[in-house]
Amino acid sequence: RSLRDPARVRRVLEAHDLTAHRAPHGVSIDVRRGEVVGLAGLLGSGRTETAKAIFGAQPLESGTVEVDGKDVNPDSPGAAIKSGLAFLPEDRKAEGIIPDLSVRENIIAAALPRLSRGGFVSKKEQDELVERFMTRLDIKASSPDQPVGELSGGNQQKVMLARWLCMEPKVLILDEPTQGIDVGAKAEVQQLIVELAEQGLGVVMIDSEPEELIEASDRVVVLRDGGVVDTLSGDDLDEENLVGAIAGGEPSQAAKDEGD
Repeated sequence: RSLRDPARVRRVLEAHDLTAHRAPHGVSIDVRRGEVVGLAGLLGSGRTETAKAIFGAQPLESGTVEVDGKDVNPDSPGAAIKSGLAFLPEDRKAEGIIPDLSVRENIIAAALPRLSRGGFVSKKEQDELVERFMTRLDIKASSPDQPVGELSGGNQQKVMLARWLCMEPKVLILDEPTQGIDVGAKAEVQQLIVELAEQGLGVVMIDSEPEELIEASDRVVVLRDGGVVDTLSGDDLDEENLVGAIAGGEPSQAAKDEGD
């Protein structure tokens, strides 16, 4: 997939010189409205640390994050959320879903402060919001009151996506969004990510499967030892080049030109 005219699409996310003790090291990433930017690299390359740094969940030594041209406190997930950033973690069971709560409660958990008026949120408003996102994401559950822990992995992942989409984010950061779900659910989640980008959302996506990154991404930034070693797009973005860059091959011509 590719943006029709990326030069004319504004940058919704700009992260400059993100540096932390372990990782990242001087990483800069930008994302345009409607663009999917993949983060690739081996385990320990700094992919997740970079994503968390953008979201304010990884303490930084230096660097800035801007959303729609406005500075975001780089050490505050709360400030990131208010600015329009959303982050879906890799381990949805440890950091994401609340398995004993219902589908409804998991979806609206993040949106309650925004919906609250005088400390009260109407049940009708909650029901409408939950129904809209269960339909939009095709979440399969017996009812909104079913415990989310009873759902399949793919549907749990969709519930997590719905929770963040309730916040109307500008940028969605996804860490291994298809990990641990079956092949059919993977295809559904991948298609959903592409559709969200086509609707104008900026997306940063970590995925260990090169073919999945290539299929969904407009550009892929390759990390190694906490730093950016290559950026692939257009004709350069194919499996041979991506696997080679991840493994430590020569940077693509586009990356060399950028460095010059």
